[in-house]
Amino acid sequence: MNPEKPSTIVKQIPPIWLKILVIFLIGLGIFFRFAHLGQKAIWYDEAFTSLAISGHTVSEVRQEVFNERIIPVAALDKYQHLNPDRGIDDTVRYLITSDPQHPPLYYAMVRLWAQVFGDSPARLRSLSAAIGLLIFQSVYWLCLELFESPIVGWVAIALMAVSPLEIFFAQEARQYGLWMVTILVCSAALLRSIRRETFLNWAIYALTLAVGLYTHLFTALVAMAHGIYVASQQRFRFNKTLANYILGTTVGLFLFLPWIFVLITHISTAQQLTSHFSFYKLDNPFNLIAIFMTHITRIFFDINFSAYKPWRNELFWETSHTYYSVMAGIFSLVLIILVYFSSKERLNRASLFLILLGAVPSLCLLLPDLIAGGIRSTNVRYQMPLYLSIQIALAYVLGVYIFSEKHWKQKVGQCLMVGFLLAGLVSDVSFFKADTWWLQEGSQPLVTTAKYINKFENTLLLSSNDFYNIGNMLTLSHLLNSKINLLTVQRDHLPLLPQEASNIFLNDSTIGKNLIGRFKEDKTYSFRLIDEPVTELWKVEKIQKK
Repeated sequence: MNPEKPSTIVKQIPPIWLKILVIFLIGLGIFFRFAHLGQKAIWYDEAFTSLAISGHTVSEVRQEVFNERIIPVAALDKYQHLNPDRGIDDTVRYLITSDPQHPPLYYAMVRLWAQVFGDSPARLRSLSAAIGLLIFQSVYWLCLELFESPIVGWVAIALMAVSPLEIFFAQEARQYGLWMVTILVCSAALLRSIRRETFLNWAIYALTLAVGLYTHLFTALVAMAHGIYVASQQRFRFNKTLANYILGTTVGLFLFLPWIFVLITHISTAQQLTSHFSFYKLDNPFNLIAIFMTHITRIFFDINFSAYKPWRNELFWETSHTYYSVMAGIFSLVLIILVYFSSKERLNRASLFLILLGAVPSLCLLLPDLIAGGIRSTNVRYQMPLYLSIQIALAYVLGVYIFSEKHWKQKVGQCLMVGFLLAGLVSDVSFFKADTWWLQEGSQPLVTTAKYINKFENTLLLSSNDFYNIGNMLTLSHLLNSKINLLTVQRDHLPLLPQEASNIFLNDSTIGKNLIGRFKEDKTYSFRLIDEPVTELWKVEKIQKK
């Protein structure tokens, strides 16, 4: 009796029950993508999305608002909403001068979207939710190109429909949901071009590569993985296929050339804004492995526990860490077992492609962290190629097991499928109920700070005008009472505070420590750190001289 071949199994026609299940899960996925879009507080990165579409720049915010004059917090609304006198060209100007590491495609799209549907956080996020629906068609196409298998495509759609990773980025007003779609489409376009070498197919690949680059700079790492795959498939011999790939990639890069020029001319700004990824270091390199495994687990199971904070050098900091650690270990063990068996049964061509697509971008981030230090590889947003590869590989393994001729394999595959789907649904319900999420770095402290400050009357909030605190103030402008006033302070001196302000707070840890040291001998003001229920908030009071 000949052993069953996985490649034959997955090429079967998908049964009706699988299609019905997937359609039901797609319905749930659509619901979780669009439900409660405005419930979660806008967070730091999203505040800069709103600033970008307003057409104003960070320099303008500093000059007009953070200029050591007392202003109402409501004055920041101008920089969080559309300005009818400014257009897409001003949005691009903001990116060039203030945020050059972010290419303009998504921001131009969200600007146009806001002009039609509105610029509230919920309306801005609805674009990401709509884009998130394209991931179903995209992953199905890639699975057809990789495995020639409708079954794997349907299983992959089922996993991504309820994946907490895809759900989160479908509800964030940033470009990462679009980037996931472009990674899948660009990869499928490459495989189709290799399979059917026509001018049109290679032109489509070049175009999708350019679209990916205009969405996120790390698409260049995806292109690197593509190049290694093509070269290895051609046995590193220069032939027509390799020549077509080089030409297609060159055209894609040529189309991206304008933004390459922008990045080169504003490289110092980009380096300054991303330097914190190399500034923070982990004492133990094994922590990187632990973080990797935990983040991979979150693709399938995430209930907002154990938010990792690299700058604290703590892997788990919430009270629920024990429970989540056990779950992370179980899921990671299951994934390792699945990868082992899939490496024995999976098609070589597809195996190589998925390994390269996931490993090349990931290693380009991990190796600098291990060698020079940093936390680049711990950023979930940068690891999209790896997570998509894992999901597709898992879909193939589940497809092989569920539709195997061996009864025990069917049962194993069915149990695993049910387990992963239930884990995703539990995660989605948790996300549905939450007001903030761990991936919204720093959002919970700001929400708590705003609730605390809003309880006081006649309040003045102090902050600095550096880039980080501008983002915090823009975020707080959505959360604070409009009657609260704002005053910018410098690191080395404190301006004269108004007598009429009965409650003065300082929301900047670096500035706070500098001011405390500066005025310790002067004894003009006292600074009291408020530990509970907020963090990094000081109460400032003038010392009454006897």
